[in-house]
Amino acid sequence: TLNGSGQITARVTGLDPTDEWAKVGIMIRETLAPNARHVSLFLSASNGVAFQRRTTTGGVSEHTAGANVGAPTWLRLVRKGTRVTAYGSPDGVTWTQVGAPVTLSDLNSSVFIGLAVTSHNTDAVCAATYTNVSVKLGTRPQALALGGIRSQK
Repeated sequence: TLNGSGQITARVTGLDPTDEWAKVGIMIRETLAPNARHVSLFLSASNGVAFQRRTTTGGVSEHTAGANVGAPTWLRLVRKGTRVTAYGSPDGVTWTQVGAPVTLSDLNSSVFIGLAVTSHNTDAVCAATYTNVSVKLGTRPQALALGGIRSQK
């Protein structure tokens, strides 16, 4: 969980191309319910960076395309209060904002923050790899030791 402001950063190094929209990335979610409000930044198998968000519980997720790049690439979500901003980077040094910041009014102080992967194909499991995953809680960086994750059908 993330209480208050903070950020998550990850370098995506690999993704199985189970579908052109197979995705790997980072997310901030209000709850773990499937229809929860969320802000996510993904790298897709064939369509580059995608900034996705659902601003109302049960609503439709909206999409803004970012750079049309492949792995490896860096992703970052920064939360300040109820506002979340997405960034992408080719090198982890120079960052470019993806889309406009999203304000989720009345966002809980405590939210879920983490990694995500989807095969976008109900008949396939998708593997993804990350390096350099870090979470900053307020102003304190928290190193995470993670290898890869695998989606479930």
